[in-house]
Amino acid sequence: MRILDRYLLLHVLAGTALALLVLVSLDGLFGFLKELEDVGRGGYGHAQALLYVLFTLPARAYQYAPPAVLIGSLMSLGALAAQNELLAIRAAGLSVWGIAGSVLKAGLIMAVAVLLLGEQLAPLGQEKGRQLRTQAISGRLAVQGSSGVWMRAGDEFIRARVVLGSERMLDVRVFRFDQGHRLREVLTAGSAAGDGGHWRLRDVQRLVVGRESVRREQLASMDWPTRISDEMLAVLRVEPRDMRARDLYTYVRYLRDNRLDSRQYELAFWNRFVAPLSSLVMLLLALPFVFGSQRSGGAGQRLFLGVLLGLGYFLVARLLNQAGLVLGLPPLLSAVAPPAVFLLLAVALLRRV
Repeated sequence: MRILDRYLLLHVLAGTALALLVLVSLDGLFGFLKELEDVGRGGYGHAQALLYVLFTLPARAYQYAPPAVLIGSLMSLGALAAQNELLAIRAAGLSVWGIAGSVLKAGLIMAVAVLLLGEQLAPLGQEKGRQLRTQAISGRLAVQGSSGVWMRAGDEFIRARVVLGSERMLDVRVFRFDQGHRLREVLTAGSAAGDGGHWRLRDVQRLVVGRESVRREQLASMDWPTRISDEMLAVLRVEPRDMRARDLYTYVRYLRDNRLDSRQYELAFWNRFVAPLSSLVMLLLALPFVFGSQRSGGAGQRLFLGVLLGLGYFLVARLLNQAGLVLGLPPLLSAVAPPAVFLLLAVALLRRV
């Protein structure tokens, strides 16, 4: 049994790695073509665009992991079925559910790999890529680092922990200088919200620096006449799917405490844990098509249908996630619904094998 486990595990892992390589390569190519639209802005050239895409490859691999597991397992197990090896394994006494258990052991390895990819390599690569892209496009007007984003707008230097879009930043600190480069004011705010070029700071602590004294004020909110361009904020924007789970949890708590809409970030948080489980569901979903191809001549048709089903899962998951946000469904339900539906489908199909 250990020999069979290792044999099936190596085939599934090899097939998944090949499928993931193809999907990520294609997506990286299209990503590079998209980056060509920004080539020529500031110091952003073809070399910088290529490096940026290379930095984002772990995030792309994390995104395509579930479909790659399904396609790769269909390729590898389908090859075993075509050579009657799965038939020989069943003749040796291993049931369908026994084979499923052996395959799921490979799935557990891939689930752990997907979790580590989403929490470590993907965010790190995205951060490095954003730093490279930001510095190349904006020159010295903006810098991204582990402490957040630093921007310059006139006589102001702004540090934001994260830019959530063209109209919202969190954990903002503003340093204002006079014409003589002397610090005259420091603003610390929990968030900054924009509305058509007008910005408002919330939970503000204001320090007014005089020549001989410092005055401190605590304000619930205040207007902020900054000159930060929407174009710069678009470059600095951080998507929820690119954040680590602990960062998402922190931002969700902050948004809830301030009675702001946090569903998009809650959904991204729960998807961090659903994505590894989706890999296991994809493995189970592949098995009925592989075993079904043993009993009929339509092996190619069944495998092609399985590939379409994997890509369909990717699209359905995106659709249900967005539909849940629009309809106001709980983010946990929106994240769990796609793999739960496909898991029920996989179990129902396996019972018919």
